[in-house]
Amino acid sequence: MSDKLESYLKDLEERYKYYYEVERDKEISGVKVDIFAKSSTEHFRQVLTKNIKIDKHYTKEYAMVKALSELGNKNEVEDFSQFLIFSINKLSPPSVDTMSTILNGILVSTSGFSEEAIRFGEKFKFSKSFLLGIKGWCDIRLILVDLKEEKLYSNKKGKEVLSAYKIKSSSGGEKTKK
Repeated sequence: MSDKLESYLKDLEERYKYYYEVERDKEISGVKVDIFAKSSTEHFRQVLTKNIKIDKHYTKEYAMVKALSELGNKNEVEDFSQFLIFSINKLSPPSVDTMSTILNGILVSTSGFSEEAIRFGEKFKFSKSFLLGIKGWCDIRLILVDLKEEKLYSNKKGKEVLSAYKIKSSSGGEKTKK
């Protein structure tokens, strides 16, 4: 693993620690991810006192970071996106207690991504409602991190959090795709 990649992964891990439970080198459904992070927030309404809750629901967020040492091609990005879709029911089964689940899939490459891979990543979208929303819904944010060119690419949903994945450049500043 290159120094730049290891440095970026350590930086991400440090950023995640404030809001997520973080695990390194975790295997999910036979696929090794370099960083796995999960967060669950409970929301509830109360009446009269804090002890009387009318209802409650959870919002869950997961982040799976996978590193590539070679050029990320369309097949790599497509396989990763299919892995994310497959992982939804395993990570957060639909439930009336879960309002929403967000799955952040971050693919980091030290050698960049092909144009086809970037196009696929930017056009990728996944949003699913369970039992007409009664059992919640799920969205996937797909983010491609190109350490070679120091650029970030994402699907439409991923743009909501793209700034959290900024690359610290060797000159000390941060870079994002304009």
